[in-house]
Amino acid sequence: MRTLGIEELPEALGALPERISEAAHAALGLDGVVALARTLCPMDTGALASSIRVERAGPLEASLVAGGNGHTNPRTGRVIDYAAAVHDGTSTRPPRPFITQAILIESDTVAHAVLEGVEP
Repeated sequence: MRTLGIEELPEALGALPERISEAAHAALGLDGVVALARTLCPMDTGALASSIRVERAGPLEASLVAGGNGHTNPRTGRVIDYAAAVHDGTSTRPPRPFITQAILIESDTVAHAVLEGVEP
């Protein structure tokens, strides 16, 4: 981190919104979170893990999702529609919250990436 002189302050403050937007956009790629969620995901065929991805809903909004979107289980040939049942559990199976765990573990890393991108 570098210290700004008083004469540099107006320019730095003026650039701050754009820098925050760019840093957040880069951090919302969530590559580390996706990789960790895939590692934490219960494995059988690996289809559920390979379906984990980021879907962008706007410039500063992203969702980590699994299943659907044309991803199929190679054993059954069916669309992966069981991500929620695995993640949240069912009446007969306990939850295995691989996405939530990945987000919680990596949240500091994402926040630091945004802060580093904002520094002048």
